[in-house]
Formats: sequence, structure tokens, C-alpha cells
Amino acid sequence: MRFTRRRNSAAGSARPKSGTPRKSLRYLVYWALPREQSCDPGLCPDAPEGAHERCDHCPLDRLDAAQLTDTGQLLRRALDLRSALAMGIQIGLDEIDADEFFAMQVVEQERDAYDRERMQQQ
Repeated sequence: MRFTRRRNSAAGSARPKSGTPRKSLRYLVYWALPREQSCDPGLCPDAPEGAHERCDHCPLDRLDAAQLTDTGQLLRRALDLRSALAMGIQIGLDEIDADEFFAMQVVEQERDAYDRERMQQQ
């Protein structure tokens, strides 16, 4: 199996797309981890009735928009690399861009912090 990636972005240096405010990588990871807890259309008093749609000011819409930016795409690549490594695909450090490696470190740090917070709440 061959694993290929695009190599054309810099961490956080590009402009956001379609008027979306630029979010830091750490911000995206912080809010993406508890994604399922960020909104429940069935419980939101502002959500439209019926088809479990999101309200006009849903935090998940802002998160989804931020994930379309270059920083969001960097996060996606880091998560994909992390998944590939977990599946046993061998990738050398020389095959990972510095920004992707940094993003993988941020994901690990934020996941550890999230897990610690959850353990303290229990």
C-alpha cells in the first residue's frame, strides 16, 4: 500500500477561505475533541423543529467552517497521519513535513489534556 500526501501548506500562515476567521491549530483541536458534546440539536432551544437541524449560531457550524481553512486542512492531514501510524503503516520522520509533525504533537497534547479533564470530572 502506498501512502501519498500533498506538500504545499505552512502551519497557520495562509489566509482563511471564504471569510472564515482564522483559528489557531490548538483552538481547532481543543474544540474538535469534544465535538459531539458541543451541540445537540434535539436539546437546543434555538434549533429548528423537526429534522434535527442546527440553529443559526451553532458552534459546530463555526468549527466546520474553520476546518475548511488551511489550518483546518493541516489538522486533517495530521489526524490522517496519526491514523495511518495506528494502522501500522510505516512512515519515516523524513516523510512528514515539520508543520504536520507539529500538528500531530498539538493533537497529542490536547488529547492528553482532554482526557485528564474528563477523568477529573468523573
